[in-house]
Amino acid sequence: MEAQPPVSAKVPDLEAPAELSPAELRARRWLITGLVVAGLFLVGLIALLVFLSIDAYQAAYVGGPPSAGSVVVGLLRDAAIIFVAFETLIIGLLLIVLMLQVQSLIVLLRDEIRPMLEAVDETLATVRGTTKFVSHNVVSPVIKWSGYLSGLQRIVREIGGLLESGKKHDNQ
Repeated sequence: MEAQPPVSAKVPDLEAPAELSPAELRARRWLITGLVVAGLFLVGLIALLVFLSIDAYQAAYVGGPPSAGSVVVGLLRDAAIIFVAFETLIIGLLLIVLMLQVQSLIVLLRDEIRPMLEAVDETLATVRGTTKFVSHNVVSPVIKWSGYLSGLQRIVREIGGLLESGKKHDNQ
């Protein structure tokens, strides 16, 4: 019975990470640090908004003068509306840029790729023509002459065989 190689030799080792360069490690550290800081900032902002919203709700429920929290919530609401409007404007501009890029891609495909494909088609037609020419003028005559020579060789063998059989018949 033949010895089987160990299973680990059959399956590539997927757990061994590739060595990272110092620049890649530094970039990864900065990315992780930035994500943690952004996450903490968002959690703090959400906690502040919840606190201010509770304060504004209590002031509205009591019916007294607007509290500082309700004023801040109103300002944050106005700022959020302005931010969303600005973000919509930026998204619209980016969509226009995207459409222009798609248009330039279409022009590239039409003006660059199509001529390349036409050149490939011409080359293919040339190769077909060359193949037909070589087949007609080189391969076919060689095949014909090979057939003629095989036939001639067979005739010579048969005549030689008849002459030998005639000599054997005469000798008896």
